Amino acid sequence: MLKKKKVVPSAEPPSEEAIRAWLIANIANVVNLDPGRIDIHQTFDNYGLDSLQAVSLSGDLENWLNREVSPTVVWDYPTVEMLARHLSKDHVNGQPAESQLEKGTD
Repeated sequence: MLKKKKVVPSAEPPSEEAIRAWLIANIANVVNLDPGRIDIHQTFDNYGLDSLQAVSLSGDLENWLNREVSPTVVWDYPTVEMLARHLSKDHVNGQPAESQLEKGTD
């Protein structure tokens, strides 16, 4: 069994590129593929990611991002590109997007 690296969350949320790189590395590790073989436009199920692995991936994302991530996020955004874009857009200027919307309505 591979030992997972402990990642200390930064004060600033990761960029879309950082999330994409994290997803590629972690999916490659889970499905035992070279990261270079992960196509960000292919769906996760094309790599044989089963439901247990997908839920585990969402939990790992939650820990890495240090915020709540839905266990179904991998099905809602089924490619690396879609998921990275979604997760990076959830935050604006280091704050959850919904709190930025609230500030704009004052």
